[in-house]
Amino acid sequence: MLKQVHLLKIMANSSLFFKGLVFFAIVLTAFSFFFVYQSFSSLITKISGHVITGEANVTVETVALVNFTTSGINWGSGRVNVGADAASLNTFATNNVTGGNWTLQTAGGLRLQNQGNVNVTLNLSGTKTAAQFIGGTSPVYKWNISNVESNSCLNSSGGTGSLALALFYDVNTTASAQFCGRFQYIDTADTIRIDFNLTIPSDSLTGTLNDVVTAVATAT
Repeated sequence: MLKQVHLLKIMANSSLFFKGLVFFAIVLTAFSFFFVYQSFSSLITKISGHVITGEANVTVETVALVNFTTSGINWGSGRVNVGADAASLNTFATNNVTGGNWTLQTAGGLRLQNQGNVNVTLNLSGTKTAAQFIGGTSPVYKWNISNVESNSCLNSSGGTGSLALALFYDVNTTASAQFCGRFQYIDTADTIRIDFNLTIPSDSLTGTLNDVVTAVATAT
């Protein structure tokens, strides 16, 4: 009977030991699996790399802006020469007064620059006709457009055809006349000039005579 009890104790201890061994094996297996998983993840990262993306955004607004860099023309005070029917005045660098004694203060006409960041159409208008501005017998009040920088003023398709460049036309007052279908904004081609040609008859209006020119730019 004593031997049987010892045998039962031994068997019980053996069972407990076996359960402990199984639990240890399970823990060891789980740890091994975790280690293998981590090693595999690390290996995949090293092989494939870890890719992330970033993004940079900026918005540039469109600005349609033209500005007169030379905004005034002044011939000063003068008169038609005695015995002459009229005097002729223009804004060119030389030979800008004939038949009178005016002196042009700044040659080269009005200068207009596209200071925005987009091409524009350019319309121009004055406020007075020749009769209203100068008066007298057969007065003349004309203007023309020319490029200060080549290709500043183009037609709407980007060419030079059908443009009224370097030709004098009566200053319009009833509606804005389009002179440039594409007034460019690039730094090397963004400046034009507006020259004037006046005929002042001997019976013209007297005093300070002036007119205002308006430029209208519309983004294209």
